[in-house]
Amino acid sequence: MTKAIGSREQLTAAIKQKAHELGYASCGITDASPFPEYLDALDRRIQRYPESARLYEELRGNAYPKKQVEWAESAIVCVSRYGKYRLPEGPARYFGKTYLVDGRLPYAAEYRAVGAFETFLKALGLSVMVPRLTARWAATRAGLGQFGKNNFIYAAGGSWHSIKVWLVNEALDYDAPLTGSPCPDRCTRCVDACPTHALEGPFTMNYGRCISHLTFHQTELPPEDLRKPMGTWMYGCDVCQDVCPLNHEKWESADEFPQLDEVAHELTLDHLFKMTQPHYERMIQPRFWYIAKEALWIWKSNALRAMANSGDAGYHHLIKEACNDPDEHIRQMARWAEQSIG
Repeated sequence: MTKAIGSREQLTAAIKQKAHELGYASCGITDASPFPEYLDALDRRIQRYPESARLYEELRGNAYPKKQVEWAESAIVCVSRYGKYRLPEGPARYFGKTYLVDGRLPYAAEYRAVGAFETFLKALGLSVMVPRLTARWAATRAGLGQFGKNNFIYAAGGSWHSIKVWLVNEALDYDAPLTGSPCPDRCTRCVDACPTHALEGPFTMNYGRCISHLTFHQTELPPEDLRKPMGTWMYGCDVCQDVCPLNHEKWESADEFPQLDEVAHELTLDHLFKMTQPHYERMIQPRFWYIAKEALWIWKSNALRAMANSGDAGYHHLIKEACNDPDEHIRQMARWAEQSIG
């Protein structure tokens, strides 16, 4: 393990300055102790939604930085805004916006910034690890934002941002946590708008009913009673953020995201339903990797459900054809779609 160069104050100042130079909207630092508030939140949700307990139990390890690497002393947290990119017409009706401008893609500026920041930290003599950590709770403890009632972190640019965390082996100057919420006391727009009632109340969530989870983290078709409320979402969902007054006019559309226009024409219901396995592996799966290569049936089933919910009669012939598809999942969804549209 390496030894850092410079005093605690010098290291802290240098780290924050570099984060600013690399384009991060903000940078904060907290210690590497556990996140008891996060564990309490998991326990409350498990008690309230026992049907989703397995999903929450899998997240407990995200509360313990030192269990992931014992030498961790500090957590450096950086926020980058993705609500600055121009979005082509169409895809945002079907895709969560964060996945259209995903900074984890190797050709994104945010991806390059991560690599440059890690190189800089190591040049300072720090040992560095990117943990599987509760990024949102880390952001609040590092003084970078507050929880909205929809469970997203809000900062100057609303909730349209991503959070990155690094563990390092030196104690640094820590920022004061932010508590409370920016949401007006009586506002329940996000709760009222949630199509599947996954967002059943402020600051809680039944993850098993969340549209984002249902569109890409599945091994079976979504329950029939949720298919109609899922609307036309194919991959993720933005309803609770779109209706939020704190996000009003926060999306700027000032920058271009690389290679988005080149793939935008592929992100329609008929194209996604008709795509072949080779085309999927070449054009779609590398960009939207939450759905595995062998799970093309999820895309096609999502497309059939979205077609039925769109109200567009132009899709009916595709639904009818899919009733004879070799894949059982696709046949089942096509039959549901037929019944749904009468």
